[in-house]
Amino acid sequence: MQRIRGIGVIGVICGCIIQASSTFGVAQESSRFDGLENYLNQQMVGPDPVRIIKSHLVESGTGTPLDELVAWAKAGFPDLQENGYWKTEAISLKLGIVRSIHYYFETAPPRDKSKRYLEILEELEKDDYISYHLVGMASVVVDEALLERTVIDLLEQKDPTLRAKGVEMGARLAEKKRDLFDRYHEMLNTDDNPRVRMLILHAFIGWKTREVALIALDRLLNDTDTSVRERGSRGLEMASERPDQLSVDDLILLLPPMLRTNDSMVRKSLGLAAARLSTPNRQLYVRSEKITDEFLFGYINSVRLKGTEGGSPLNNAELAKEWLAWWTPLIPAYTGRIQIVH
Repeated sequence: MQRIRGIGVIGVICGCIIQASSTFGVAQESSRFDGLENYLNQQMVGPDPVRIIKSHLVESGTGTPLDELVAWAKAGFPDLQENGYWKTEAISLKLGIVRSIHYYFETAPPRDKSKRYLEILEELEKDDYISYHLVGMASVVVDEALLERTVIDLLEQKDPTLRAKGVEMGARLAEKKRDLFDRYHEMLNTDDNPRVRMLILHAFIGWKTREVALIALDRLLNDTDTSVRERGSRGLEMASERPDQLSVDDLILLLPPMLRTNDSMVRKSLGLAAARLSTPNRQLYVRSEKITDEFLFGYINSVRLKGTEGGSPLNNAELAKEWLAWWTPLIPAYTGRIQIVH
């Protein structure tokens, strides 16, 4: 009896040792991903995605976490979906995957990381959200020469989806390389796909230069697609708020097309930009809701009448002079003071 009891005690002890060893192994496995967890928390990914991603890596027992995450995403996260419904917030999780991929490329880059990054782009291209973010960050990871070759190859494709991907992938590079910028500019004028043109203009506008401001103005006036014209309007709006891009001297570029256009959106965009450029006090902002067609036709009808009375339309310089005379007394009623919040 005593011997049996002793065997039982030994069995309990062995069981405890095995359990403790197993617990230690899980804890040790989990600690391998503490760096990733800390990084994702710093990136404000959210507690649930961080927990899910770390748990998946621990449970997979993987020795190649980057490849495991890519394979998981490529498969569509099957363990997190049931009958077509997500068990968690999908966008937050996918953002966590994007951040995790960048983490491993920074801390444990694979051999030939440029080639591997482009391979991952191909593997995950069917997931629009993940693909969008990875494409946008390609310039940070991929060798510049390889990236440029890849971008040019994509820009030459017949499929507009591939051309759009090329535009997004090479946007940062085009800001640095004049020949690629010129290629983008040519495509902005000639590509038959509105989305491709809009993506190019969207990339340009972020660069905040005078050249880009004039390109935005050109697209506002001349593009055949409403969405591209609206993007041009946004670019002009941003440029009119920066004296290093446009100034009151540029009224001669805005006022003649404002008189000619039949497009209300274009007219109001040009009028708003003209009002901003001719408001000397930078502490004031123009009340955009007051720059209406009815308001602008007050100026337009006035200069047309003067042209009729004078026997010929006013030239660009005269239009600018008349605008300043017309707008300046109206500034107090059509502007507000910028409030600085401390």
